[in-house]
Amino acid sequence: MAHSTPVAPLFVPADRPERFEKADRSGADAVIVDLEDAVAPAAKDGARSNLHHALRLQNPTFVRVNSQDSGWYHADLAAVRALGLRRICLPKAESVATLDAIVEILGEDVEIMALIETARGLEAAAALAAHPHVARLAFGPADFALDLGAAASDAIKAHALMRLAVASRAAGKALPLDGPSFEVADTTRLACECRQALNHGAGGKLCIHPAQTSDVIAAFRPSAEQLGWAQRVVDAAQDGAARLVDGKMIDAPIIAQARALLLRGRSQSGDAV
Repeated sequence: MAHSTPVAPLFVPADRPERFEKADRSGADAVIVDLEDAVAPAAKDGARSNLHHALRLQNPTFVRVNSQDSGWYHADLAAVRALGLRRICLPKAESVATLDAIVEILGEDVEIMALIETARGLEAAAALAAHPHVARLAFGPADFALDLGAAASDAIKAHALMRLAVASRAAGKALPLDGPSFEVADTTRLACECRQALNHGAGGKLCIHPAQTSDVIAAFRPSAEQLGWAQRVVDAAQDGAARLVDGKMIDAPIIAQARALLLRGRSQSGDAV
């Protein structure tokens, strides 16, 4: 089944319905209506009653439900089912059995973003990514570090992201989403995190503020220079013979890389390669 593959999904608290359409117009290419971390325990029931406002949004819209070990998980899924919403973000994803149960509750057209936030989740990443209803893996570095009992160091994040990238591509899925930058006002920090995530195999980054979305999309979109190189490679390879491009020999893997780059760069316009 075809899945949505956003680059910069934006979280919006489910108890702030007046922000839903603002998030939709922010430049984000998906919206995640958040029933979990963004909502205080006392506000969970009220937040759930706001989900019907998400039906009006134009971008792909996910609902992040509360985790399975909470007291709100089943009520969240029931609300999603009642409204006919078909995209959910599952925190602390660890088990294929849980994914199967979600499909049984929400139906065969459900699309799941699986958040990897625990050691068990990382160990199960290959199986989770291969599930037919998983659209994307995403990384939650803060909860992951908490589960490990370690600091959220660059080394830990790099290790986890690279494993998620391998699991995703082995399953034929889009590259995973990196966790959000919590330094909302620090654009330099955001740019640095995006570069690191790209180097470690991420295909996008979760956002927690509208101001982050355009910078994230720009960071993960191929540059004009990269697209120009890719087009030269594809043009030179039309007859299937080995060629020099920019002084370097191109072969089948390089040609495949160039085609993939052009597809990624043109995904919004729908141009053929």
